[in-house]
Amino acid sequence: MENEKTWKQFKGKETPSSVEINELFFNNIPEGSEILDFGCAWGRIAFHLQKMGYNVTGFDLNQNAVETALKEAEKTNKKNIFQVQFHTANAIELPYPDKSFDACILQAFLTTIIKPEHRTLILKEANRVLKDEGIVYLADFGQNWENPYYSQRYERDFAKTGEMGTFIVTKKGKPPGKELFKAHHYTKEELMLLFEQVKKFKVEIVHETVLTTFQGNQTKGYIIIAKKI
Repeated sequence: MENEKTWKQFKGKETPSSVEINELFFNNIPEGSEILDFGCAWGRIAFHLQKMGYNVTGFDLNQNAVETALKEAEKTNKKNIFQVQFHTANAIELPYPDKSFDACILQAFLTTIIKPEHRTLILKEANRVLKDEGIVYLADFGQNWENPYYSQRYERDFAKTGEMGTFIVTKKGKPPGKELFKAHHYTKEELMLLFEQVKKFKVEIVHETVLTTFQGNQTKGYIIIAKKI
């Protein structure tokens, strides 16, 4: 994926991870479920879910972050009935058998996918590894044209990214500065269209919320819960 080298620059717990799990996850996915965590980084979400009573498999492109998660898992797995495991893998070609998981969590993950064709492939892979009637829980950032901080970035970076809503994230949060990675903010229609294109999901919940970026900004976000059909 285009952002692959970018995300591998982060070491250990440096990988941005700021979005909290909404109660909608726990209301719709029963304890004891087998969860696949997309873009798990160093395992922040996975370890939280383990504490809440879920078995979690996490994967990420960043081997260093995965190794950090594995070291922590050696400790947490000894203390918990519910277990976590981690792998280095690519979301567009998952190393897991069909119908392996009860739910997939994509927590501020699609924002890092800047090639539209890859987004569809990722949801198709999620569908493949889900058990019948399995759940996708997706939480991601929405386009925020009301906020000049974001609207100016969308328009400024369009010439470089080629897609409205995709922008360059810098270390200082604004230009000039070193590019950390590219990110995409979605319209609700974009997210719904992705599920329609995959065709094997029924969207059950669309919830507008406020999410926190890794730089501490509060912005519009969406939570979608969809069932495999």
